Amino acid sequence: MKQIRKNLLFAVCFLVAAGSTAQEVTPDDQQEWAFAKYLTISKQYDPASNTTYYLTRIKHKDDEGNIIKLHTQFANREEGETARTFAIRNQTAVAINASQGLNLPSDLKQPTGIQIIDGEIVQDLRATSYTLGIKDNNELLAYAPGTKAQDILDDGTYTALTAFYPLIENYEWVSDEVLAIRGNSAVKHPRQVIAQFDNLDLLIFCCGGRGFDGEGMTAKEVMKILKDLGVKFAFNLDGGGSTSTVIKDQLITKKIDNKGTRERLRPNFLYVMEDN
Repeated sequence: MKQIRKNLLFAVCFLVAAGSTAQEVTPDDQQEWAFAKYLTISKQYDPASNTTYYLTRIKHKDDEGNIIKLHTQFANREEGETARTFAIRNQTAVAINASQGLNLPSDLKQPTGIQIIDGEIVQDLRATSYTLGIKDNNELLAYAPGTKAQDILDDGTYTALTAFYPLIENYEWVSDEVLAIRGNSAVKHPRQVIAQFDNLDLLIFCCGGRGFDGEGMTAKEVMKILKDLGVKFAFNLDGGGSTSTVIKDQLITKKIDNKGTRERLRPNFLYVMEDN
């Protein structure tokens, strides 16, 4: 965390990893990055799973009442790019990995399922997992497997991407049947989740695993933490070695691939901009 404090120019609320008492730390240079006041970032430790996790809360609106809009976009190369490269190239405030990639017979990194960007159907493959929808007001929702891209547009949702599955809907855990759509829900993994509170603030949850920042979490271990935080909605994005959260140009999650030395190339990303 010292490295994050050294390199990032924003106000951060750091929590003691193994304790129950929060210690708030506000760096002196917090005003050097104006967007800082819309973010709260914490690092915490979950004893039950023996895993460290990060929470990044993003306010719904800025001081002028403008929505801090959640966007999605593809990598700029067919082989994909890292979340940090994407963030630096686009000068994002916050960027995370999104869909898993299809298993292709080459090095191409095509995202799975449905991809809708700003009302345009960019990709309309059969979605065997759930699709995350983003309404114009930033409200998040999930569409069941088999939902077609045009049906999502007809529902008034103009941004969407297929990933894994919802974890929490309307404040409650999803059923075991929802989690069973992917066999990894009961296995400990690094996980990347996008969640939302009732006031439409966004929350990015990312945890370690595979020996880097801990053992990893099952879906239900993540669900317990998020339900205790009071989120209304949560959706599991791609995890494992793909788990990447970048604040400005700094990767705050641990690299996992190649014994913790390599950031994974991803096909698409979710992000917010400083100027929306």
